[in-house]
Amino acid sequence: MKRLFFLIILLLTSMIHAQGGPFPITITDAEGNDVTINSIDAIVSGSGDVTEIIVALGFEDNLVGVDSSSTYPPYLLDDLPVIGFGRRLTAEPVIAEDPDIFFCTQICGPDDVLDQIRGVGIPVVIIPDNDTGGLDLPFQKIKMVSAALGVSEKGQELADKLALEMKWVEIALANTAEPPAVFHPYLRGRGLQLAAGAGTPGHFMITGAGGHNTAVDAGVEGYAPLSAEIIFAAFPDYLVLTEGNVEASGGLDAILDEQGLRDTPAVENDNVIVMDTQLLLGMSIRTGEALMILAQAFHPEMTWESEVEWPGEPPTRILVTDETLLATVQNLGFHAELYDDAQDIAATDLIVTTEPLDTDAAVIIIENATDIDEIAAALHVPGRGEALKAYLSND
Repeated sequence: MKRLFFLIILLLTSMIHAQGGPFPITITDAEGNDVTINSIDAIVSGSGDVTEIIVALGFEDNLVGVDSSSTYPPYLLDDLPVIGFGRRLTAEPVIAEDPDIFFCTQICGPDDVLDQIRGVGIPVVIIPDNDTGGLDLPFQKIKMVSAALGVSEKGQELADKLALEMKWVEIALANTAEPPAVFHPYLRGRGLQLAAGAGTPGHFMITGAGGHNTAVDAGVEGYAPLSAEIIFAAFPDYLVLTEGNVEASGGLDAILDEQGLRDTPAVENDNVIVMDTQLLLGMSIRTGEALMILAQAFHPEMTWESEVEWPGEPPTRILVTDETLLATVQNLGFHAELYDDAQDIAATDLIVTTEPLDTDAAVIIIENATDIDEIAAALHVPGRGEALKAYLSND
């Protein structure tokens, strides 16, 4: 599943090589500051979620510095100067890169450092990151970053693709059982041990993936100190951790021995999910991927196939000749495009159609453009077809 979505994101990135501007551009950032941007030739990003968006919009080559949370794409930390950690910034590493623009989020700081950066003439754009945005946060971030770079239309394309991936999760969950009990502790060794309740990124990810956050049942709003009482009240079937939690706590066994976690059904049944921190909590372009990973873990009965078992090499693109058919193919989990006979068609493309075509590409002919079972079977995802029918019947 991770490999599939990684390829999708690489495809999106290769499709979006935009020229920004025209400049100057003035935008109002998430803190209400009017910021004028004259150039984006040199960009520093102070947050991993923002870095992912910048790269996906085609501006990777403009990056001259990133913060330590910029772990995706994974090679960035090796290729670019690291300016520190966005929550504990110092001005000098940012200023040293002489950027035309510095991106950070509402959780970056301290404020006096941001003022120092502004004071030397570097535009600072603060991107939304708050407790109220929920699963809408990735879209808010994409909209503001793309506006600042002068590529709002490309940002909308990226947002549309993310919205489709998040819809796939809703479709996949349509014929699953009741939400399991899930608990997400936020742990940084003995010095910081918290339970993630309502209004936290972990909560939105759990519920969006078809789980029930039982920290809420224990009365946790936001983050609360982790205690044996909260764990007993939560009594989860699934435990969700980040790789950062595990590393900072001295390993998984050290976490499970804390506060009685080892006695929960989640640990007894080996239902402990450990995910990359930025993937799980970043609320950025990979949120759809993260939700699908969680949904498949929470619901082993889910019929949505994570990988397509093509009889040969996977197609480079999937093109569809009919808009009604296109909607179904997209809802079955494919970033399909509408076919245009004027476009260049490669032998590695796959065309789904209701009529025969004279082309070098592979062709699947569908007899009934509204028959979900036929279309799903032809695309080797019958389980997704079952989920889509359940989803539509629930509507």
